[in-house]
Amino acid sequence: MHDKSIPFEAKIKWIKKETRDTATYALQITDKFVQKKYKFKPGQFNMLYVPAIGEAPISISSASSDHDLMHTIRIAGDVTTHISSLSTGSAIGIRGPFGNGWPLSEIKERDLMIIGGGLGIAPLRSVIREIVKTKDIKRRNVLLYGAKTPKDIIFRDEYPRYSSVFEVHLTVDKADPEEYWHGDVGLITGLLNKVSFNPINTMFFICGPEVMMQNTVKMLTLKNVPAERIFISIERNMNCGMGICGHCFFGPKFVCKNGPVFRFSEIAGFLWIKEI
Repeated sequence: MHDKSIPFEAKIKWIKKETRDTATYALQITDKFVQKKYKFKPGQFNMLYVPAIGEAPISISSASSDHDLMHTIRIAGDVTTHISSLSTGSAIGIRGPFGNGWPLSEIKERDLMIIGGGLGIAPLRSVIREIVKTKDIKRRNVLLYGAKTPKDIIFRDEYPRYSSVFEVHLTVDKADPEEYWHGDVGLITGLLNKVSFNPINTMFFICGPEVMMQNTVKMLTLKNVPAERIFISIERNMNCGMGICGHCFFGPKFVCKNGPVFRFSEIAGFLWIKEI
């Protein structure tokens, strides 16, 4: 396996604009040996490296069976700002993959509900695409996604395709008067009250803004969902990806090594503690 402390080179194959400040980048690893050895699980992340500027942890948004390695990136700092200025053919450094992924082995005998908010849909997209590609409809698959406005919906053109395998429900915090919107308006917790599910036989994969995840988990708990059936992806400042720098401590755990995907029963004691 390649050394995860050393970046390897990739070239940008194509760029797809998602919203005003977010785009999906398809990368191709240039070294054939690394390309062959590189494997990831849905839910893991890479450190994207820009020489002379730095690194940023970015979730992988492609399925492991996709031909291209994809990252969906929002402009939020020096590294992501520089990446947003690159064009197809530009080179970028990658270290990874890092962290734990979504527990796909545990959903085989159960229904699945995916709940995403804002950019949090990016690490969930790898699971969605995997299920859509395999046409796995032996279980009930439900997708709930919320964004601030219709213009902020990421992967907007993809949801009609997902509906062949998923029950898809979209909501926005505020409808845009300039754009026709026929979906729900309100918080994603409102969708949870509209969609029925079996609390004992359903697995929940959740990623989004922290307050959204806290409120969602609280509601699921009130609906008698066992804590071990809920998985959430946590975001923290990560500088190394290998549990060395200590920037991503989350209670007694490292987000980069023990996460970013955690079983809620493992972190229930400190999910609501501010600045932990």
